[in-house]
Amino acid sequence: MSPTFTHRPARAWLCPALGALLLWGGGAVSLAQSDTPGEAALRRVGRSGRASIYSADRRFIVSGMTSAENLVLVKQLSELASQVEEKTGMTLPFQHDQVLGVMVQSNPKPDAQILKIQGWDGGKFYQRLVVPGGSRFDPEDLKDAACWLMLNRYVAEYTSRSHRSGMGPAVADWISSGVAQQTQASLISRNREWISRELDEGRIMPLAQVIKQEVLPPGRWREKAYAATAVEFLFPAGDFTTWAMLFKAVGARKPVDAAWLRAHSPALKDQNPEAVWRTFLEQQSRGNDVEAWSDRGLQIEAKLLQALNFNPRDLVTGVPVDVPSDLYARDLIAYRGQKWATLTASSLSLQIQSMRLGAPPSLQGVLSSYTAYFNQVATPPVPKRSWWRRKKKNPDQLSPPDDDTWQIALGQLWTRAERAHQTFLESHQSRKRYVDAFDHPSRTDFTDVPAEDEGPRTRLQQAVDAFEEQRSREPF
Repeated sequence: MSPTFTHRPARAWLCPALGALLLWGGGAVSLAQSDTPGEAALRRVGRSGRASIYSADRRFIVSGMTSAENLVLVKQLSELASQVEEKTGMTLPFQHDQVLGVMVQSNPKPDAQILKIQGWDGGKFYQRLVVPGGSRFDPEDLKDAACWLMLNRYVAEYTSRSHRSGMGPAVADWISSGVAQQTQASLISRNREWISRELDEGRIMPLAQVIKQEVLPPGRWREKAYAATAVEFLFPAGDFTTWAMLFKAVGARKPVDAAWLRAHSPALKDQNPEAVWRTFLEQQSRGNDVEAWSDRGLQIEAKLLQALNFNPRDLVTGVPVDVPSDLYARDLIAYRGQKWATLTASSLSLQIQSMRLGAPPSLQGVLSSYTAYFNQVATPPVPKRSWWRRKKKNPDQLSPPDDDTWQIALGQLWTRAERAHQTFLESHQSRKRYVDAFDHPSRTDFTDVPAEDEGPRTRLQQAVDAFEEQRSREPF
């Protein structure tokens, strides 16, 4: 007997299939929705590793590098904006939909330079910054260019409607570069040493020549040292009135020349400009400013110490109840492999990488060592699979073969970071002692040492003193 087949309508088998598909899809959606914000952010960044990063205040966005490098640069721009606001005494006028975008070129031309772009379009003010990456990346030139754009934000607020076209009014380079050169202690120290050499050689630049530098080329030039000193001399930090008058004059396209400065700068009122300028240079050369000796090492080290002591619930969600609220970075070794610990390590790694830009060379190695430790905590062993299911290895990501090796590697990386940290603190303390020696010079002549006051002499001591004095008068 030949087999018989029963005809089954398509709807009969299609409905169970669709039900299974919807059930699977619903489970996938629920799994996606159950992800914590930290997991979602990490997964989103991990897809390409080169996501654009906004600053916390949504005023800056950086793209073109890895996500970690973008995060470092956008944080530095936010800190620079805070320093500019402190210098001018007023908040940067960013509108809700205004963002300063920084695009880093991955393959720039050999002669590429930073490109500053700004202009008015449709009654709105736009700004961009195109930065050559790789070996052409220069943090100091980037700082100068960013300061120029930030100061022009103030100018745009004082620009009348009749002048809101084209690129718009802009501050002179000697002003923006002078502000940028005062935002880092190492630059302040270098510029003051430069001015001191110029004074010793008797070839200082007149103030009238400094204020004529409308355009300054990129690089490190003596003109920038004078520009920084001129800005400090003519525009006091936090003097809202003087800075507001400056931006108002630039916005109205009025020349900020010698006549304008004599009328509006507090340092030049009723004074001979060149005479008080030279006096100011001499004071700066002689002054032993503590800030000029500083390299922000201890400031950044204090931030590092705060990052090493953390509450995991402030960084990620989904932390088990039995995990203490106060942890030290080394404690993550005991919690390795847990999802919340991996996310916490990734977050701390990004925090420490953001401290590297602007850190002194002596601290760079410390930050790199801690970064390597946290990156390894976030890299668990790869589960063993059949040879036909193995994924291609990423040469930039070293995964330990097993948990025991992972624990040993983490212990070694932590020990290396801890030793580098201790070496930095010891060398930094030695450097501070060396600097303090200039403030307390040692005596070299015994005659300069004052006699100690031993109180009244006894009768016996007075008799001995008289005998010694009489004997000293006798001839040999």
